[in-house]
Amino acid sequence: MAITAKPDTGHGATVTFGTTAGSFKLMGISTNLSLTRPRVETTYLGTSTNRTYMPGDLNEIGEVTLDVQFESATGLPATGTVAETITITYPLPGGGAATPANIAGTGFITAISHPPLQTGTLQQGSITFTYDGGTGPTFTAAT
Repeated sequence: MAITAKPDTGHGATVTFGTTAGSFKLMGISTNLSLTRPRVETTYLGTSTNRTYMPGDLNEIGEVTLDVQFESATGLPATGTVAETITITYPLPGGGAATPANIAGTGFITAISHPPLQTGTLQQGSITFTYDGGTGPTFTAAT
């Protein structure tokens, strides 16, 4: 059956760390993962009108932040020192797909943030990680 592309929400998305222990209640995943190509300036003294550029050699990989419910019984993981496989799995879309899309690659945790403690406010912390570029990140579409 062919998959019909249609918009969907992020409800049901998950993140799996290959070696970091923890079961996190995700509130949101900033999967606005950016891969940017730097520019190298090629302007010289004889250039007129505009500066000139050429594409850089390698992409820069952005970071991903997970918003999680903080639970004092488990806390947050430590920042990573060894690369592990990190997989973001999208919710299964409508339209007949059997396998959800995902982004996977090796990476490590770069930052954690403990929540503010306030009356009447859910404790929400964050875990930030980056893919290291060793393997991926690779997007695999739903099928």
